[in-house]
Amino acid sequence: MYKCIFFSFIILCCSLPSSSQKLAVSVKYVTAGEKPGSNNIYYEPGVELNWDDFKGKPVETSDAAAITSAGFGIKLFFKSTENGSTLLIAVNCSFSRKDSWVKANNKTKYILNHEQRHFDLAYIYTLRFISRLQKANYTNTNYASVIEKIYNETATEMAQMQNEYDGQTDHSRKPDRQAEWNAKIGKLLGSVAKSE
Repeated sequence: MYKCIFFSFIILCCSLPSSSQKLAVSVKYVTAGEKPGSNNIYYEPGVELNWDDFKGKPVETSDAAAITSAGFGIKLFFKSTENGSTLLIAVNCSFSRKDSWVKANNKTKYILNHEQRHFDLAYIYTLRFISRLQKANYTNTNYASVIEKIYNETATEMAQMQNEYDGQTDHSRKPDRQAEWNAKIGKLLGSVAKSE
């Protein structure tokens, strides 16, 4: 099962651009180096979750065997240059340890695979978000609304896909559908990796 985290925009300004300055934009995927005791795990291709990553308290009344809390976030920075300003957009995909949980009797490889695919879907939509940010047209006056619109659209699409995944697999209870989604997500990961 999936629970989405939505991060708010964090804007750090070294120098705010004036409306007359040219605004250039740079968008990058970042993984914040994991610190011991850190709550978040940042998505890195090929690195998979394990049950020790699920630190949240299980909701025993829930029908879910486990919950993955993952999503994408951004930080915005302005950098002054001779010719104007550059907007630096750092995007990440993370898994929240404290908000993700598993019931003790459900720690199987099969269910962990289902939860990993939720994290994979979050990463796929993170890369779609980055691609859309890179293609957008920005001015000094519209950048915040452009980013917010792209963020909201992509987050909505991600939530719909996560719900479709859980619905079609019945939260992993349908092995044949789970196998189909494993292949589908694997193919999507392969196509986004090629487009990076």
